[in-house]
Amino acid sequence: MKKVMATVAALCLLSGCAHMPAGAAGDRRIDTAVGQGVSYLRKALGEERHHLACRASNGSSCPVHRAGHVFASFFIASAIGDLLFPGERQKITARMDAEERQGVWGYMPYAPVDADDTAFVIRTYRMLGREVAADSLLRFYNREAKAFTTFDGRGTVATVYEPSVAGNLGIHPEVNANIFALLAETTLFPLINEELIIRAQTSQGWWRSYFYPGRYYATYMSLVLLGKTGTGEAARKKGIAFLQTSQNQDGSWGGVYDTSLALNALAACGVIDDAFRRGIAWLAARQEPDGSWRDEHAPVWEYTYSDHPPVVWRAYDTDGVVTTALAVKALRSASEAKIAASATRDGR
Repeated sequence: MKKVMATVAALCLLSGCAHMPAGAAGDRRIDTAVGQGVSYLRKALGEERHHLACRASNGSSCPVHRAGHVFASFFIASAIGDLLFPGERQKITARMDAEERQGVWGYMPYAPVDADDTAFVIRTYRMLGREVAADSLLRFYNREAKAFTTFDGRGTVATVYEPSVAGNLGIHPEVNANIFALLAETTLFPLINEELIIRAQTSQGWWRSYFYPGRYYATYMSLVLLGKTGTGEAARKKGIAFLQTSQNQDGSWGGVYDTSLALNALAACGVIDDAFRRGIAWLAARQEPDGSWRDEHAPVWEYTYSDHPPVVWRAYDTDGVVTTALAVKALRSASEAKIAASATRDGR
């Protein structure tokens, strides 16, 4: 019954509901969905369930199963950092403090340190009000390539898209987009290599990715970066066009995870159009009774552990924390856009 009511409420977003002020039902549905999503994230944080599952392609054990708390914390902070209670903020920062290794971090305490998770952690600290310098990332910087490798080591300085064990040590544009988004807020902003990011865009408008499967994660991260730098206008327009034309007729971009990424990418570009509105309606109707959004079969990241025999580790958001955070962030953008539109109509 809840699913039916959610679908009816979502349809009100598209057509308006009779006997109600314009947008009233849709606004209430969004606010209610956000509130339930926030409650779910708070509960997951309190129960230490802000992690990802990991499965190996050959059925062997995956050593980073039920890990990645600092990774998930970034998405929670990005979605509801301003709503967290002091104790909840302290819980996130205490874990990051405990997992620090000379100013850098890994996916979990015993995993190799990497530039991607280090950037996520520093960005999370800053969203939660603690100013942490980004200088520790310089250990991953390759001056010849003018880019950051994801891991320590003397791997290739080439940009890599095809996964392999050797490729793990290369330069990955989606990781650099994350790092550059951080550097844009620091004195290290001259190290941002926008050409690296622009070259990773395909002729169709989406961005290629190494560790994060699909077309929407890297597209989201790249458009957020271009929004921060205010450059790459042609690439930005091409990315927006891709998002608008790749939407399905039902308003989705595939599953809940990809749809949430696409909506946040549009919102990051300030595009609150019909495609965005239809996507929000579709997303609002997919909330679970416990307040979460789930897409358990969509891999969040992939890591090539072995070439021969081929073994790939894949992470899944089985508890729905990252997916819920992305959905809540998109819905909050929709709510804020409605408020702004109302204020404009009122002439204020």
